[in-house]
This record gives sequence, C-alpha cells and structure tokens, in this order.
Amino acid sequence: MKKFIVLIVTLLLITGCDFNEDFSDKFVYTTSYPIEYATSVLYKDHANISSVYPNGADNKYEVTDKKKDKYSEGETFVYSGISNEALLARDLLNKNSNLQIIDATKGISSNSSYTRVWLNPSNYLKLCSNIKSGLIDYTDNAYVKEEINENYEVLKEKVSLLEVQLYNIGKNGNYDTLLTTSDDLTFLTKYNINVVSIDENNVSIDKSYADAKKLVDDKKVNYIYVLEGQEINETQEKFISTNNLKKIEINNLFTLSEEERSENKDYITLMNEIIENYKTELYKQ
Repeated sequence: MKKFIVLIVTLLLITGCDFNEDFSDKFVYTTSYPIEYATSVLYKDHANISSVYPNGADNKYEVTDKKKDKYSEGETFVYSGISNEALLARDLLNKNSNLQIIDATKGISSNSSYTRVWLNPSNYLKLCSNIKSGLIDYTDNAYVKEEINENYEVLKEKVSLLEVQLYNIGKNGNYDTLLTTSDDLTFLTKYNINVVSIDENNVSIDKSYADAKKLVDDKKVNYIYVLEGQEINETQEKFISTNNLKKIEINNLFTLSEEERSENKDYITLMNEIIENYKTELYKQ
C-alpha cells in the first residue's frame, strides 16, 4: 500500500499535476474576437479570459491609459503583431516587464489584413497554433500542457471542417465567381472560387471593373460582397446601383455584438453563416 501511495505521489510530481491549483486570480487578455475565441478554447479552464475590446468595437477602438494599467496586471496578453496591437503590447510591457505576451500572428505575412487572417481558415489555423505554442511555453504544468494540446486538436478539427466546406462550395456550386468590394476576400481563390474585386487598392482596378461589368452583363452575378465596416467609395457605389447589384455584408468578426454574445454564437457558427452567404451567389438557380 505504501509503495502504491509513493508511486501515485511520484507520478503527480512527474506530470506536474496539482488538483488544488487555483486559477481564479489568473487573467489572460486578448484583442480581437477570433484571438479571444482560440485562447478560450485552449485555456479557458486555467484562467479568466477576456478581450480588451468591448462588444461591437471596430479596429479604430483605442484602449485608454487607465485600461492599459489594468490589462498590464494580467498574466498574459495575446495580440496580433501585424496590426497596431503591437504598439499596445509594447505599452503594456512598459508598464509590466513580467507580462507574458503572445503574438498570435507570428509567421503570417505582414501584408495580410486582420480580417484575412481569420476569414481564411488556413491562416486561422496558424494563428491557433501560435497561441497554443505560446501558452505551452509559459506553462510549467505538464498536465496543463497536455490539455492545451488536446484542446488544440479539437479546435483544429473544427477549423479544418470549415476548409472542407469552402472547397465543397467551390467545387459544387452552380456558379464559381464572387464579386466583392474588398481584396480581403481574394483568398477564396484557394478554394476554386473566382473572385473579382473592385477594391480601390486593387492595382488593376480598371480591368477589375471591366471584368465585373462582363459578369453582370452575362448574368453570372446578382450580388456583391461587402466587408463589414468597409467604406464604399463613390465609384463603387455608382457601379453597384447602376447594375442593380444586391449587397451582402460579410461579418469581419473583429468583435462580437451584444446580440451575438447573448445568442452564444462563436467563431465556428459565425464562419458557417459567412459560408452560407457565399452560397447565396454560388448556389443560385
């Protein structure tokens, strides 16, 4: 019996398990909702996780100095290094040099906009992997490390299924082209969906408008996809109205609305809604 007890104690020491460990005073702060979601799925049983952005905020929201004091007292800060959030991370580190920081977008092209990081499931998987690695690096508890890895595998499967859906609609739709006002949706070409963008930043904008006009004339498109929060310029608006195109807004997922929170929607359910929006054009009769 004594040998058995010694064995159990030894195993607990080796694995780092501490069933009495209290995580109630640990706070992990994140930025945009997709980062909050991934962090929560991976680590929710070991810390209080919340976003520094209020519900409904957009990417122009600025964290006040008073709020920075609060967030710097957290254990970990998870952010996007390809955005202005890198400056926020710097400010928090200046207030607390012991703050653990995780750049969720490490290794992702700096040319990617924040929405393209998580609207594109393959990019989002990289983001999730970065958060997983960061949390594990900051964790000494072997049991917690194992749980993070297990949670990641579940998350990976869910996000991978989103990719499968995108490949399927690209393959099986009645039509294969989407018209959009934002270059952020051009990643869909990876899934065999042609994308014509009349984004004002498009280097071949004249050709894009010509291609868009041909799609309308050939009755191949009835809709135009507009990213939530995007400002439509006069030229775009005129093209849309002149050609009687119907706008479909794509959720940018930057934050959740109060309604989305109350309805318990999450990244996966919202991405499924976005995919259904793509099907409105691709599966029309």
